[in-house]
Amino acid sequence: MPLLIRRAEKGDNEAIWKVHTDAIKNVCSSHYTPNQVNAWAGKINPNSYLESIENKEMLVAEINDEIVGFGQLNLSNGEIEAIYVSSNNPKMGVGQQLFQNLESIAKDNGLQKLNLISSLNAFGFYNRLGFIPNKEMGHNISDGTVLKCVEMEKDILK
Repeated sequence: MPLLIRRAEKGDNEAIWKVHTDAIKNVCSSHYTPNQVNAWAGKINPNSYLESIENKEMLVAEINDEIVGFGQLNLSNGEIEAIYVSSNNPKMGVGQQLFQNLESIAKDNGLQKLNLISSLNAFGFYNRLGFIPNKEMGHNISDGTVLKCVEMEKDILK
């Protein structure tokens, strides 16, 4: 199954939303309570991605013409804002491929560091990619629910 990484397009928003909610409900649920998962998944909808597709570096991963993951980079502050992979495609290197492509875009645009706020379930993934933890923090979801997360950074000049 060949993996294709490409820029997200406006028509991808529904598939991106499906991957995102699937990952939250079926992957992130290993580290967060049902109430936290429901609040997190409930704050997004297909239209949530349109602005990012238009104004940020958003990539999708496809296998057999199906979007199975996405990643998002904000070039203005060097933040990896998202890397999510469908629960049907774990451990296939999709997240790593998305990250490597986002890192290349960051380097091509002169960034020296990347930063992110990692969910607890993704901490090991980002750590293996060379991110170093700065501090634990609480990430507020719109309804007042707080998710425990870890702020991380990586020097990409090396």
